[in-house]
Amino acid sequence: MASAHAPHVLSKRAAITWLQVVLVAVLIYSIVLIVAGSTALSLFKWLGFGPDSSIDSVEVRNYLKLPFMVLGAVMSGWTWMMIQLVRGPLRDGSRWAYQFIVQSLVLWFTLDTGMSLALGYPTHALFNIPFAIALGIPLLRLRS
Repeated sequence: MASAHAPHVLSKRAAITWLQVVLVAVLIYSIVLIVAGSTALSLFKWLGFGPDSSIDSVEVRNYLKLPFMVLGAVMSGWTWMMIQLVRGPLRDGSRWAYQFIVQSLVLWFTLDTGMSLALGYPTHALFNIPFAIALGIPLLRLRS
């Protein structure tokens, strides 16, 4: 009987590890937004949602560091909380932790992607898809 449960335990362990790796990557990305605002601006511009060339100036680029840093700070806190939920209650099988994480991610994806599309930035909406997939696959495996 113990061997019948072993694949499920390994599957759960793999999903928890996968979530932690992805969340740590998001945390690192969030910190990069804080400490390297100019780099973030270059990345966003390359992805098609930086400042329009008609307003792209040193002053605008300097100002945009603030929202990137604030975004990074908020994402860092959100991601750190999710890492703690994954490492504790979710790993231990908590249904509420699973629901909180899934609901939080669905809310983020819906609002961020919807806002990006509504404002005419489909590239940013596409940027969200790899994150949603990377977090969604292990969460689907943990669904009870």
